[in-house]
Amino acid sequence: MHRSFFSIALLLFLGGCQSSSMKTVSLDSFNLADGFQIELIASEPLISDPVDMEIDELGRFFVVEMHGYPLDLSGTGKVKRLIDTNGDGAPDESTVFIDGLIFPTGILRWKKGFLITDPPNVLYFEDADEDGRAEIRDTILTGFALSNPQHNVNNPVYGLDNWIYLSHEGAVTTQLYQAILGDRGSPIRFQKGGNMPELPRNADGLGVRFKPDQEKLEMLSVR
Repeated sequence: MHRSFFSIALLLFLGGCQSSSMKTVSLDSFNLADGFQIELIASEPLISDPVDMEIDELGRFFVVEMHGYPLDLSGTGKVKRLIDTNGDGAPDESTVFIDGLIFPTGILRWKKGFLITDPPNVLYFEDADEDGRAEIRDTILTGFALSNPQHNVNNPVYGLDNWIYLSHEGAVTTQLYQAILGDRGSPIRFQKGGNMPELPRNADGLGVRFKPDQEKLEMLSVR
């Protein structure tokens, strides 16, 4: 049987070490299965503090940066757009596509824009004039707990059943930082309100799936 060789496009944050020797050492520290290879796609100064990314149909990288982790709620989170301007297959230009996010945790290409999980909300952003910066912002869902950041809602995935699934679990607060990380959430609902479906507070810590265009919202049986 012919063995397929897969190229892993890996987006690394290398702690500010930009020398080629340090990058090589970092790549060499990974243990890969036979038939795989690893490549550095982007590092500082193009990006920093990355937590998720999406590649759109034009080959552009959209990287979620969570600069506030773990205690800064001032809105330092960003999404960077990375493009390849010289045609060598690697991004070389970075611009701020979205800013003002709190603890952004995930991104999904949706319609003409992107869905971003930034608790307590799931947000929609769109760059209607194609200037490289999203000027349309809409809140789709709200009510998720803004608690210990690594336990917040994250990783939106488009399922084969045409539902969007959100990775989610119960609020996990801390003893020392109750004032800023003690939120337990509220009923999860579409921001538009009305007679739309509504889930219990923070979905009882269970997984959530939804269809934004059909205004459907359900709670799953697992986290």
